[in-house]
Amino acid sequence: MLNWIKYQFRRLRLPSAYRAWEHARRAEYEAEGDQKFSTIRLEARLLAANKALEEKAHRRFGIALSKLQLEVLALEKQMAACRAQLEGFQRPFKDEFQLLEAEMSLLSERRSVAYAEKSKRDIEAVNTEIADLQRRINVVRSDMAVLADLRKQGITPEKLRRTVQRCETRVSELADEEHKLKNQRAEFMHFSPEAAEIDQIERDITQMQRRHRDYLSAFDAPAERRRREREHEEAWLNGSR
Repeated sequence: MLNWIKYQFRRLRLPSAYRAWEHARRAEYEAEGDQKFSTIRLEARLLAANKALEEKAHRRFGIALSKLQLEVLALEKQMAACRAQLEGFQRPFKDEFQLLEAEMSLLSERRSVAYAEKSKRDIEAVNTEIADLQRRINVVRSDMAVLADLRKQGITPEKLRRTVQRCETRVSELADEEHKLKNQRAEFMHFSPEAAEIDQIERDITQMQRRHRDYLSAFDAPAERRRREREHEEAWLNGSR
């Protein structure tokens, strides 16, 4: 009678015991699959092969591409300088000075009033504004001196525009050269022996991943699930689990 009660009690606990046991079996199965179908070594080989191919392509095309890019940077810098100088030629310095002189005249009147009234706060405020205005005037004078120096060197707006145009033409030519070099580099990498090795490694990784998925799917196959249920039920009811 006691054995029968124990048997019935174990049968009542069978579903929950099976769920815990099944969870543990799945974890073991997945861990075994992760190890059996690991792509870590293949991925390391792929990384090394890609790096080797990149280095090989760089040795062949890297210096030429770098020279092109450096020349483009130099030309862009030259164009920026020319455009800044052109702005100087077009700048209305006379009008700027007239406005600054008018502003200085007003500030001078305010300063006279502040000193006459002996207002320390007003004196400090107007003197600060005059100092700031003087700095602005000095900047304009400095810019004018730069423009005068350019004229002494024989630099004119026309020459600057021609320089910008030549630079733009050369930048366009360099862009075409860079495009050709990059195409040659891509073709070189595509048809190199290392590329075939990389393709094979990638196929091996894909195949291994597919086998891994199939392996994991097999755990939930109906026949396999029933086998585990029978195995667990027999062991559980016999008290061996």
